[in-house]
Amino acid sequence: MKTLFFAALLVLAAANDFGLFNDFVIKYEKRYDSIEEFSRRFAIFKANLVRIAEQNAHHIALGGEAIFGVNGLSDLTHEEFATRLMKNLPYRAPSDAPFNGTITGPATIVDWRTKGVVTPVKNQGQCGSCWAFSATEALESYQAIKYGNLVEGSCEQVAACTYPAGYDPCNGGWPHTAYIGGVEDRKGLETNAMYPYSIPTIGTCKLTNGVAASPFTDDSGYSSPVKGQLQNILTSNGPPSVCVSAETWQNYNGGVMSNCGTGSVDHCVQAVGYNNGASPPYWIVRNSWGTSWGIQGYIYLDMTTDNGDICYIQDYMTTPTISIAP
Repeated sequence: MKTLFFAALLVLAAANDFGLFNDFVIKYEKRYDSIEEFSRRFAIFKANLVRIAEQNAHHIALGGEAIFGVNGLSDLTHEEFATRLMKNLPYRAPSDAPFNGTITGPATIVDWRTKGVVTPVKNQGQCGSCWAFSATEALESYQAIKYGNLVEGSCEQVAACTYPAGYDPCNGGWPHTAYIGGVEDRKGLETNAMYPYSIPTIGTCKLTNGVAASPFTDDSGYSSPVKGQLQNILTSNGPPSVCVSAETWQNYNGGVMSNCGTGSVDHCVQAVGYNNGASPPYWIVRNSWGTSWGIQGYIYLDMTTDNGDICYIQDYMTTPTISIAP
């Protein structure tokens, strides 16, 4: 009798998992080419459900909340997810400046999205080109802050035209290099409409004579603030490019992340604000994995973790210098 009871529980659990997967397929408009692929993705989805439960238990045990759940990446293996992270990139040592900022004071919310200087969330796809997206997003925002014209820039130009021919942009890169090699040396940045993002052609710079024909912005360089200045930058300057450790981010689905694990910097994004009046206070961070991930494409990171440097968010900050009006 006990054997039959446990067998019935297993059947019920399997049916529940399939129901969740069916809901996932409908919600995120997934299309699989064959029954075999459908079955493989279902098996991956079930494994991710187990991983989600483990991650939530670990995050709660560390004093956080349940922040992991099903999202648009829940049918990817960890290896497939990792293709969205950077690898084999030229190393850049983080700043060793001591933390000298502050996250205390009156309740404050800064959100550059409400100021009309942040473009819609983008999707880099299965490619570690986040660094190009992060640099482009910062350029878009700082151009709009200075001149009032919010334009969607070409992530393809930045990815394809920053490093020498033969380099694979999907392996990763650095925003500080992108501002110079991908924009300044190209006499500006094209719009996304003129030079749209395409992973199959991302390895070849297609600018005529290596120069942007009709750039919407010119860039004379960048600044790299020291650790501890992120709140000040967001308060008085703009939404910068930041690079982080994101190996635990695949299943993020909402709430405040208070622990990023022990990984190294492998992803670049854009910090767009903070909420210093919430409990806990958090950074508002824009990702480039589409709106089916996280909070419509955003993640909240605990401002109190690691003295404000959760996920190394303050180790690799850059702000572009916009010098010439379009």
